[in-house]
Amino acid sequence: MLPFVAAAQSAAPKPAARAKAGAESLAVLEPAAKTKPAEVVKKAPAAKATTKVLTGYVLNEEGEPLAGATIISDKGEVITTNADGQFMIQSTAATPVLRASYAGYQELQLPINSLQPTTFRLDPIENYERQLKKQSKAANKAWKH
Repeated sequence: MLPFVAAAQSAAPKPAARAKAGAESLAVLEPAAKTKPAEVVKKAPAAKATTKVLTGYVLNEEGEPLAGATIISDKGEVITTNADGQFMIQSTAATPVLRASYAGYQELQLPINSLQPTTFRLDPIENYERQLKKQSKAANKAWKH
């Protein structure tokens, strides 16, 4: 640790008065002019991001709930829907964007502008079973070789 040295500024000393010739002289110092302490600048508290609770449903093309559908927030949070196709997720974004997906259905992405429940209605992928079967056969063939 380094030694701390402080220096004080003062007004010029007044000449000391001598009582007798040959006597010691004393210098009288006046206190320094009063200065205002440095003003402390307080920063405004940072605006806290408000957490919004977003709710909604994921339904298929016929309006039936999709249990186990995946909901992904723009921050990367992932949740799944319950047995009724319902979800609840928290977000701090000003305008959150949610993506809903389910096997065999096209992914849907929506910006959420209100706290009202949001409904994702997913459309099926055409020939999904045929495409899946084709991919499965190709994967098996590649694995054997």
